[in-house]
Amino acid sequence: MTAERLVAERPTGTAPRPYVFPDVRRIAVPGGGEIVAAHLPGRPIAWAGLVMECGALHDPAGLDGLARVTGGLLDEGTRSYTADEFGLAVEGLGARWTWSHDWETQSIGIDVPAALLGAGVDLLAEAVRRPAFTDADVDRFLADVATSLQHAWSQPGTRSQQVYRRALFGPESRFGRMLDGTPTSNARITGDDIRGFHAKVMTAPGTLLVAADLDAVDLDALAATVFADAPGASGQADVPAMPEPPSEVRVLLVDRPGAVQSVLRMGHTGPPRSTPDLVAIDLFAEVLGGSFTSRLNHQLREVKGYTYGAGASFLHGRRIGTFTVAASVHTEVTADAVADALAEVRRMREDGITEDEFTTTRAHVLGSMPIHLQTPRGIGARLREAVVHGLPDDHVTREYAEVVAASRDDANAAAGRYLRPDALTIVVEGDAAVVEPDLEAAGFAVTRVVPEE
Repeated sequence: MTAERLVAERPTGTAPRPYVFPDVRRIAVPGGGEIVAAHLPGRPIAWAGLVMECGALHDPAGLDGLARVTGGLLDEGTRSYTADEFGLAVEGLGARWTWSHDWETQSIGIDVPAALLGAGVDLLAEAVRRPAFTDADVDRFLADVATSLQHAWSQPGTRSQQVYRRALFGPESRFGRMLDGTPTSNARITGDDIRGFHAKVMTAPGTLLVAADLDAVDLDALAATVFADAPGASGQADVPAMPEPPSEVRVLLVDRPGAVQSVLRMGHTGPPRSTPDLVAIDLFAEVLGGSFTSRLNHQLREVKGYTYGAGASFLHGRRIGTFTVAASVHTEVTADAVADALAEVRRMREDGITEDEFTTTRAHVLGSMPIHLQTPRGIGARLREAVVHGLPDDHVTREYAEVVAASRDDANAAAGRYLRPDALTIVVEGDAAVVEPDLEAAGFAVTRVVPEE
């Protein structure tokens, strides 16, 4: 019997084709509202969403988490529907309800068959404009949130994240605390707080987003539905004051006695979403820690065996961003893992990425971008991005073209400009009795910190 050997060569990709985002239409609505709609001819599914200026930065002092619980309650009963009835109404349309929140905004969305878009927007308006906030619904929801927060704060990572944000942004800044608040802050929230928050900041018109076949949609009718009961005034939250960034590496230690792993957070503040260097930043960040084959994951997991996974990324907010390295490592190698992760960040800043890394990463980005734009909801997410961050309607088209035109030199220049390895804030949550001596022996000055809950 003769053995045969098959040899295959990896196919060579063709030049990337241009991508053009769907046509976007903007309509100003009397009273302060706006419609931003993307035209998707012939699509059987439509998506609609409402963006409101009522994120965590709008939380009153001492009530961190109020924006989150108020938004989370919107589909938990309205003036016309109980919570169960509202859920059945959404299901009856064959729709999918989504809600999200961040530091600046909250967003409600609904995927629905195109022929039922009007009915879907009716439900969206019902939830946002006419929530019930009954005592029974509020008490039930707050109890569920309390259970969720207690579970989160009992797990490794939450305390280190809280200390990390406080160190980056300062204890007085809302940015310096957790997005959803703490068990203590949420325990203070009452039904009157929720009703008052909605009346004060969630009755503004907001921006209605639509991704659908606009030839079959009556945008004026949708606007009448969404903006009819929106007498409030919209406004962005004040920008919290920023502390002076550190001038050297600092290590903050959160004691978790007996922990078999240490949770690591390392990073610094970064640029906002509107930065002109967005593409170059994201390209080098992908190589550093954005994928399974990234340098950080390869070094800490594959080479050293410290962890199941390690990564790094830039998160770009409206007015400020963050760069963060994250990993959970075996307790006994905590100091080594910190040193090796720091070395990888420093190597990226000083040496940049190789031509092979750049070529592979750019090809991956170009191939994956259109995948996330295949559905009306995916298109809607980029509409929301334009509204929240003040970007041009064709920002996705421009971004894709920038990736095509990007060079390795662009990525390396951005790494040199935006990485600050000698001024990192490093937070370690682990068994202090074990890891503190090792960190000090490795040359790190360690400060123990007690998180606020």
